[in-house]
Amino acid sequence: MVRACKMASDAGPEHAASREIDPNNVSLWHFRLQRLEAEPIWDSIHAAAGNLDLKVGGRSFNPSDDDRMQRRGVCITRGFSPSRDVTQGFLETFDVDDGRVPCPMRTQTVTAPQALFLMNSPRIETASARLAARIEAESKGDLKTAVELAYRLTVARPPTRAETDLALEYLENDTGRLQQLSRLRLVSERRQCHRRHRGGAVDVVSRRQSLSRRDRNDRRSSWPGI
Repeated sequence: MVRACKMASDAGPEHAASREIDPNNVSLWHFRLQRLEAEPIWDSIHAAAGNLDLKVGGRSFNPSDDDRMQRRGVCITRGFSPSRDVTQGFLETFDVDDGRVPCPMRTQTVTAPQALFLMNSPRIETASARLAARIEAESKGDLKTAVELAYRLTVARPPTRAETDLALEYLENDTGRLQQLSRLRLVSERRQCHRRHRGGAVDVVSRRQSLSRRDRNDRRSSWPGI
């Protein structure tokens, strides 16, 4: 399972045989796509913008749309409070429970408010401005370096050659367009609502053999006297 978590989710054409044998990925020959929950979406936005406070401990907080440092999403206040809504708008938009039930179950929805938050939210506008300033400062005006930084900070990988060329064409040699590029990078990846893993997939036959050996070893270790 640990190995599967390090594999790619988008197995390429070289794994066509594995896809034909095991189209449902029962043998875990590549990573299964998973939705990003509200808290990781919050954290990734502010980590890219450079204003995520990683301090451990302390009280919960109510989100604000200003430029201050923001704590991690898991610390956002939820549950009953007489001075505000039961659940923060951001958390509710991305399917977080209200915190008042002992065993909450999160739903999984794909709704217009999720896309609209990422497109029109003042929070995204502020984060985009911060990210653009960060990219411009760290790249020292070199737009190709700025494009690479934009990808590394938002999706944790360098851009492909095609992505670099398209981004440079979009910028039109104008650093003033970095904020729009930053906004596009923040929004487009998070709208997909899943994590991407950049490792390699494995051959499904070898994966099944590995799982079979592990299963035999598990059974042996449970026998009396082993």
